[in-house]
Amino acid sequence: MEKKYSFAALLAVIAISIVFGMVLGGRLNAPQGMFAARSGIVLAQNPLVGPGAAPSDFADIAEAAIPAVVSVTNTSVAKNDQERGAPDDQFFYWFFGHPNDDDRPQQRRESEQSFGSGFIISGDGYILTNNHVVEGATKLKVEMKSGVRYDAKVVGTDPSIDMALIKIDAQGKQLPTLPLGDSDKLRVGEWVVAIGNPLNLENTVTVGVVSAKERRVPIGGTDGGVATFIQTDAAINRGNSGGPLLDARGRVVGMNTAILRGALGGGMAEGIGFALPITDARSSMEQILETGEVKRGFLGIAMNTAGLNESAREFYRLPDTNGVIVQEVTPGEAADKAGLEADDIIRKVDGEEVKTNLDLIGKIAHHRPGDKVQLEVWRDGKPRNIEVTLGARDQEKIQSRLNPKDEPEGSPGGPSGRPANAEALGIKVRDMTPSMRRALNVQGVLVEEVDVQAEASDEGVEHGTVITQVNRTAIHDVGDFREAFSKLKPGDPVRLMLQDGEGNARSVYLTVPKR
Repeated sequence: MEKKYSFAALLAVIAISIVFGMVLGGRLNAPQGMFAARSGIVLAQNPLVGPGAAPSDFADIAEAAIPAVVSVTNTSVAKNDQERGAPDDQFFYWFFGHPNDDDRPQQRRESEQSFGSGFIISGDGYILTNNHVVEGATKLKVEMKSGVRYDAKVVGTDPSIDMALIKIDAQGKQLPTLPLGDSDKLRVGEWVVAIGNPLNLENTVTVGVVSAKERRVPIGGTDGGVATFIQTDAAINRGNSGGPLLDARGRVVGMNTAILRGALGGGMAEGIGFALPITDARSSMEQILETGEVKRGFLGIAMNTAGLNESAREFYRLPDTNGVIVQEVTPGEAADKAGLEADDIIRKVDGEEVKTNLDLIGKIAHHRPGDKVQLEVWRDGKPRNIEVTLGARDQEKIQSRLNPKDEPEGSPGGPSGRPANAEALGIKVRDMTPSMRRALNVQGVLVEEVDVQAEASDEGVEHGTVITQVNRTAIHDVGDFREAFSKLKPGDPVRLMLQDGEGNARSVYLTVPKR
């Protein structure tokens, strides 16, 4: 009997060991590895499929991911006939009313539905989707693959990147989730899988590759300075919006957002899809959960819109054309407090090269107000490092100044009566009248004509622009303009400070042609 008990005990130990090993290996459908996000919610960590250099079977990815992909139904107030662009059809208006006829029945404000996708990121019911999927909703419904439907509420949105976070009440259930990957590590050419409900066809799976990264395309109301997108040839159609874009291990690397169709560069564009990088979506999500809103870092500078060309590089004695020229520093803002000056060139942010104005905006906007950033700034022919504590980005536009198209008073040539001609650059200027100076609140000379074959024309110098400086010399009249050019010789770089009628200042950089 003792031997039997000993043998039974041995079998029990073996069984317990096997079960324990299966739990460790995740073979009993145990929950995925989890970790707490910066915001406090618990997110899935483990990939849906195993490791390996080769892409996993797409069927395995789809099978594991689909339960966590949901359909989102947005019920909102229907637009009126004028907004819809309804035809001038008397039969139509007989039933629904004419918008311009008080004697006819009034229009009825009816509800309408739109559909999109989303994906669950936490077992208690947090879901990521696009802002345009939930925008204007009076009622939101989320439907699972199983057919179970939930009411949803909007937790917060970030329209600047077309992201929204919504929540359903899981009623104590542990919902299936998708793990978030790292879109920064995504490489062009990688396989990706898009899942969603295009045209209300649920759980549609398409496969393609990453065609490009960091695309800045005008999508809806997104902020072109902040939003960049992953370009993919995985088919994305209407209704896919808000669904996940997965890598070859089933991690979310993007949120399907838009598709480009139609004429592009003289040809027809078909099947070019764009997805919001998940790193950007996650950053906004965490801010929403922590503070209820999304705020972005702000420097407080005006940038030269023309950027850096070879003439500008030579003018500032730069090693290359990377960087952003500070046109103006806003008093009291972060850049001013840190000691930035007009004519500084911002070359790097936290050690990363800055290539264009939009590049700088993106790098700063991905920080939060109060964050400290290290700027490498080029000043007086050499680099220096400046630490800036960022302010908050304000989305409101600066009020424009007086319209520049008002006709000037006085003789066509102004007080001097004679146009001056910077022949080498192909620019003719004239003095401004006193009323023009008052209206535009600027000192300078007015560009009267530009040779269309000159470099100045290529750089955007136009009729009606005011030249306020030549190099660093302030220009008040034609005499100043002539004197400034008398100091230049062929081959010299020259900077013209320009201002348009709305008060927007910028610099252009030219080279005096060699005769």
